[in-house]
Amino acid sequence: MDINNKASAESLAMFELKREPKEEVEDLEELVPKRGSRSSMVWLWFGFKASDMEQKTVICKTCRRQIATSDSNTSNLFYHLKTRHEELYIESVRLRESINGTSQPQSNGTKKTDQRARKESLTKFIPYDEQSRRHREITDAICDFIISEDTAFACTVEKKGFRALIKTLDPRYNMPDRKHFSDVQLPRLYKECRAKVTEELRNVEYFALTTALWTCGVTRPYMTLTVHFINNDWLLTSRCLQTVYFPEDHSEVMMTTVLREVLESWELREEMLICVTTDNATNSNSALQLDEWNRLQCFGHRLQLAIESSLKTLSPQTQTDVQRAVEVCKQVTGTISNSFKRRCDLAKAQVDLDLPIHQLKSESPTRWGSRQQMISRFIEQEKAVKQVLREDSKVRHLIPTRQDMKILESVNKALSPLMEFTDAFPGEEYVSVSYVKPVLHLFKQQILKSQDDDSPLTRTIKEGILNYLHDKYADDATEKLLDMAMLLDPRFKTAYTKAERIDLMKTRAATEIELLVAGGETAATAASTPAPFADESELPTAKKAKKSLSSYFKKAAAPNCQSTSKPSRAAVQLELTMYLQTADLDPEEDPRVWWRQHELHFPLVAKLAKKYLCIPATSFPSQQIFGASGNVVTWKRSWLKPERVDQLVFLSVNL
Repeated sequence: MDINNKASAESLAMFELKREPKEEVEDLEELVPKRGSRSSMVWLWFGFKASDMEQKTVICKTCRRQIATSDSNTSNLFYHLKTRHEELYIESVRLRESINGTSQPQSNGTKKTDQRARKESLTKFIPYDEQSRRHREITDAICDFIISEDTAFACTVEKKGFRALIKTLDPRYNMPDRKHFSDVQLPRLYKECRAKVTEELRNVEYFALTTALWTCGVTRPYMTLTVHFINNDWLLTSRCLQTVYFPEDHSEVMMTTVLREVLESWELREEMLICVTTDNATNSNSALQLDEWNRLQCFGHRLQLAIESSLKTLSPQTQTDVQRAVEVCKQVTGTISNSFKRRCDLAKAQVDLDLPIHQLKSESPTRWGSRQQMISRFIEQEKAVKQVLREDSKVRHLIPTRQDMKILESVNKALSPLMEFTDAFPGEEYVSVSYVKPVLHLFKQQILKSQDDDSPLTRTIKEGILNYLHDKYADDATEKLLDMAMLLDPRFKTAYTKAERIDLMKTRAATEIELLVAGGETAATAASTPAPFADESELPTAKKAKKSLSSYFKKAAAPNCQSTSKPSRAAVQLELTMYLQTADLDPEEDPRVWWRQHELHFPLVAKLAKKYLCIPATSFPSQQIFGASGNVVTWKRSWLKPERVDQLVFLSVNL
């Protein structure tokens, strides 16, 4: 550009600058980019109104001012940036220098490479179209982050640091606002995920439910329902169905209505519901009685109630002594845990006394076995704890007496073997209902059997736990359910069934199979020609805690398989008899793998096994959702609408 043209351009720009109105009028009409080739990067900050079909009036995207310029002359555009938007002008100069490079002569190949690099450099600063695949991928990833992370909320997208992070990772991505994620993305993901779960449930023949009540804040009760079923590949599957809000009344009548409405909304038939596993909430149990549904109380809750009941059977004086010892343990644990200085003193004492470097544990009313864990850790650190208390005159009076320690040791000896079962039972991916009766038998014969070195207090607690469990599981309906589940588990069959009930259970199993065949269900025919499955290694293995349940029965006595001697009475009875005569499966093996391999040989019994083995022994799946819900409904968003809570919990569990 020569000197005269440059001066003329600057004069024209100054004239336009002087005649611009002082007050800016906001023009919200959409600006579109320049058509055709854009050889200058300055067009990144300028455009034309969509109504300007001939694109004669250039508009600044930043301040919405009109800029006078000729066809391909961009001097006025640069001058506008320089006088009005200094930061953008500096950025434009930097881009122009990086694109132009040196002015030395280049070959044709080098020119093509530079043109390609120039085009790519310009493209880096052109925002993605909102309908492009890349824009959708990043938006979906951010939405997944909001759903899955405990500390992420929809308002995260409005925080400066988060927006700066996304802009640094991909400058071309313009992040939508919070309202878009809340009102568009979240409902869309919920709809897609619900459609997938609905498709899964469409092929389910029989299913079980677990329920759990939880509270957000003080006055916002919710109930979560989880469905469990075994699919065609013998995978034990769990899906969160719905989180229901009870505004005022959560009586048994209200809960009955809600349960039926949830099943109806998912097109699940009541006659295909085998059992509902619940906690010890009275209203939940009453609601199931009104519905006349089979109910199984959570084994973990029942075990905790058995422990509490055993402590209440003690003499008044012994109860007082136990309560005092436990209270001293709580006070000392809280005193040390809530003081940084005392925690440091405890760590120093642990080193001096060569004890494990462990923190003291506190009791949590909502966590199974937390009292026993607190007592066990207190006994482990007794010497270090006493040393810390002696050195501090303010808490020296909390030093536990010898009698307190003897009581805590007796309680711990009675309860510690049981705690491993509370860790091993809550499994979502392996069969647990058939373990209940074998575990009760193990309690009686080994775990809670009185030993010669047991103190009177330890013996009394063990007897109280056994008596409570015996009374609760002596219910006829519960015993039939557990016997049937155990009969269909190739690891146990009739091993732990009372001798006088074996023939009854065989007859009942044969009758149920005949009813299934007589019902004309198409699945009965399909069961004789099972679909091909994945490799055995693809089946999820059981999540084992410190010690798996199956390990307790590794050396168990061989089951007393008393098979009937009349196998030819009917095809159903013959198949059942042949199944009971097969070799027992090792307790460490997965019964689903066995059934997947033998479904072709016992198609009718396999159908009944798929019906009963999906029942969870504990309400842990719903309790686990309770923990996820606590991360969703925090004090920062405790007033979320029930519909939004349902969507967030559903996605956080199922997605």
